[in-house]
Amino acid sequence: MTPPQPVLLVSLGTSPAIVPEAFLLPGARFASVHVLTTERPTIGTIQGFFRDQAPDVPLTITRVAGFHDFTGEEDHFRFEEVLYRWILESGIPPEQRFLCLSGGFKTMSASMQRAATMLGAAEVFHVLADRCCTDDATGKAVEPRTSEEVISARDAGHLHYIRLGAEVGWPQLRRVPPGEYPLDVVRAADGERWVRAADDAFRRRLQDLTERSHRIAQSWDRMAALPFAELATWSQGDLEWLNEPMDPAADNDSAWLAALPKVELHCHLGGFATHGDLLLEVRAAAADPAALPALDEPPWPRGWPLPADVTGLPSYMKLGDAGGRAVLRDPGCLRRHCELLYRHLQDQHVRYAEIRCSPGNYAGPGRSPWSVLGEIREAFDACTAMAVLEGAPTCRVNLLIIGTRRERGDYRSEISRHLALAVSAASHWTDPERCRVVGVDLAGFEDPETRAHYFREEFVAAHRCGLALTVHAGENDDAEGIWRAVFDLSARRLGHALHLLDSPDLLRSVADRGVVVEMCPYANTQIRGFQPVNGAAQYPLLDYLRRGVRVTVNTDNIGISAASLTDNLRLAARLCPGLTRLEILQMQRHAIEGAFTSTDERARLSGELGRSIPTP
Repeated sequence: MTPPQPVLLVSLGTSPAIVPEAFLLPGARFASVHVLTTERPTIGTIQGFFRDQAPDVPLTITRVAGFHDFTGEEDHFRFEEVLYRWILESGIPPEQRFLCLSGGFKTMSASMQRAATMLGAAEVFHVLADRCCTDDATGKAVEPRTSEEVISARDAGHLHYIRLGAEVGWPQLRRVPPGEYPLDVVRAADGERWVRAADDAFRRRLQDLTERSHRIAQSWDRMAALPFAELATWSQGDLEWLNEPMDPAADNDSAWLAALPKVELHCHLGGFATHGDLLLEVRAAAADPAALPALDEPPWPRGWPLPADVTGLPSYMKLGDAGGRAVLRDPGCLRRHCELLYRHLQDQHVRYAEIRCSPGNYAGPGRSPWSVLGEIREAFDACTAMAVLEGAPTCRVNLLIIGTRRERGDYRSEISRHLALAVSAASHWTDPERCRVVGVDLAGFEDPETRAHYFREEFVAAHRCGLALTVHAGENDDAEGIWRAVFDLSARRLGHALHLLDSPDLLRSVADRGVVVEMCPYANTQIRGFQPVNGAAQYPLLDYLRRGVRVTVNTDNIGISAASLTDNLRLAARLCPGLTRLEILQMQRHAIEGAFTSTDERARLSGELGRSIPTP
């Protein structure tokens, strides 16, 4: 295959001979020549040279409209913007561009050099000519000015080329399509055209890229400590702001948390639409309204969502009774429930969520757990498709199947059925672009008789099939319950784990193994009680975080707790004085690393969140 021929691009001032001199670059056979100049120079010498010496080589002349001379930096920037767009508009790939720096004012040469650095070039070069000719009027020695003088100078060895080599260009700019930054054509005639740039958008883009690159260089030694690589492009002042403690009562911090892109790892489907307008909207979508139970919303405890007294898990769970399984067994209610939850995730700027569900709880005559699980999946897929169609932000939703421990009864058989459902679903639904079952959750009643090690046999199939496991541990049990989840059941994540500080060795092991801890500030405070609500204990989140534990903040039950993910982040800052904005971001990074999804998806999330972090 014949390699593509090089193309010459030249900026021109008042010395037209530069163009033929550049064209005579030794060893080059240019397929075409493109000249950018002001309105001033005459181009007869150029046209005559190509007519006589290279009649088959296309020549284009482009002039910057309204630009006669450099009188200040405004002229320079106007020319530079046109220059960048002119190179891009040509559509010539970087590996074919030969850029001559010799023509025009020094500022024009500087702009051409910068364009080569940014956009890429096969070769950049200067051409110098000796004063080998005589001016007829003055008798002084001058550089070549006519076509004939240029040819003679070349033959006599009076043209000298300084070849500076190739420029690879910046990766961000090598892919800019030719039409993204168009030139406005003022007029075109006689093989020339006059153009201008409507604004300085491309030059501003270059300035932004340059500043970002300088910041990355300055931050190089601390890149590994930043939760998102994009933060290396932030200014020193903005990074210092990130390292300051959050003020949960301040409007600017509340707004920053609200706008922050987020990841949700611990959210129960059935705990969402439990009260008020959301519950009414779910019930209104019923396929069989007559079969719904009477509406009977449990009253909120005094001071909710931050009660004066500890609620305890049983009382906490009763708060979800009005929106529980009796409502979600109706397929219309279930679908609407999923739609409203998805909308809530969008409003919270959640970009990825793992939603926990118990399909068997919503099954009934003619609707198997498999059918229910399919309905949940289809509902979330439909929400994502609609968001894409509307150009709205999307949230990737995956599912965790819950195995629920109970205080009494044959719950182990129920757990086995749910695990079998999870294994089947994970094996059947494998499209990474759609909602999938990616893990299982051992939840429910915690005490020494229901610790994780009692369920090792039930979870063997899930482990063998590659399903990830999270375990509710250390919420209503002690550190031993956490130990059993980590070492006996190989949990990748822990729900709550509020007693790690009771066992320093266990805490260190959890940190060293990279086990992710899913903390839910509102639910933890409502069920267990932490300062400042009732003075019972200091919330351990900040201690965990600063001892290397991969802590995340989540919601648990959005409707029951009456708190969004933003609310939970705000409460985390209130419960943990000194928690910095950078540590908030670090917890989002932990959530990405702990997500039960593919490496590619985690990389995509990391880039997406990093680019979307709001600045001060």
